[in-house]
Amino acid sequence: MRDVIGQRRFLEKLGEQAIRGDVAHAYELSGPRSIGKNTVALRLAQTLNCTAEPRIAGGCGACVSCMKIEKGIHPDVLMVTRLVDQIEQRGKREGERKADAKLISIEQIRAMQQDLALRPLEGRKRVVVIDDAADLSEHAEVALLKTLEEPPIHAVLLLVTPTPARLLETIRSRIQPLPFRAVPRDEIEAALAKRFGAGATRFAAVAAGRPGVAITLALDEAARNARAALEKEFYTLVASRLTERFAWAADLAESERDTQKRNEQIETRLVSWGELLRDAAVTAAGAADRATRPERATETRKLAEGVPTRELVDLAQSFERWRRDVIETTVSARMLLELVALKLPYRADVVAA
Repeated sequence: MRDVIGQRRFLEKLGEQAIRGDVAHAYELSGPRSIGKNTVALRLAQTLNCTAEPRIAGGCGACVSCMKIEKGIHPDVLMVTRLVDQIEQRGKREGERKADAKLISIEQIRAMQQDLALRPLEGRKRVVVIDDAADLSEHAEVALLKTLEEPPIHAVLLLVTPTPARLLETIRSRIQPLPFRAVPRDEIEAALAKRFGAGATRFAAVAAGRPGVAITLALDEAARNARAALEKEFYTLVASRLTERFAWAADLAESERDTQKRNEQIETRLVSWGELLRDAAVTAAGAADRATRPERATETRKLAEGVPTRELVDLAQSFERWRRDVIETTVSARMLLELVALKLPYRADVVAA
């Protein structure tokens, strides 16, 4: 499928079905953030509504229909997101309250249902992308279930989420799962080299199987700076005493009223710091060449020399478990962050440059 990195296991078949118009009424696109779910949703919508002949998987990208879908202005392709995200994109409108907009509302699903009742205006199919479907309110989920039970023949629903377990089982049983897997490093390297030149391939390893991370780092200096800031924050905590660590935990837990955005901030740290711990573990095991962040070799070596290998491995695994807790459960952010503060090893000599 055009411009999609990895996921060949199911995309080849899905692309062929979409070209024929032989698709399910609804799909669940699940997997880690930045792994390509939204790109595939967009390309599937383009495949179904592309006007070029012969049609290709992912759409031609050049016809009027494909360009409208890419820009988000095609009348037959609807994106459903949390109201709070829409408010921030266009500025707060009178009468809209962010406190009531942290979930996808039943009103949004009802509006979607009214839209789906109409035949396609320009394309072959009406396509709805719900991102993130796990943020549906309880009433919205029930309303969506009715659509899934009696789907319009001309419609395709794409439920995008990194946390499929949070969806109602009655919803999941009525949609076709498309689980996204981590993309091999060599596939990401090849894609980066083709798009941005050989110099960009250094970001393949640090992406840890997520092409979106690699592309963002290759294109965006601000993203690279943010990544370096997280690394520095980690090493500062490692060199800090408990008083400073608990103060950090309290500040981060209370830094964002939007639960989803706060959890994303925590998840980002757990992913990034888990990779730093993994690098220290493989370095301690004599495989420093397998480290994903060679630019942090000095700090990594100090951790590897000062902390038992088994402790590094266990802690890296704990970070992954805590990451899942953050996105799949209602764990207390303050308690989790204090646990991180307690479990991090203490090494006063590890100071980030």
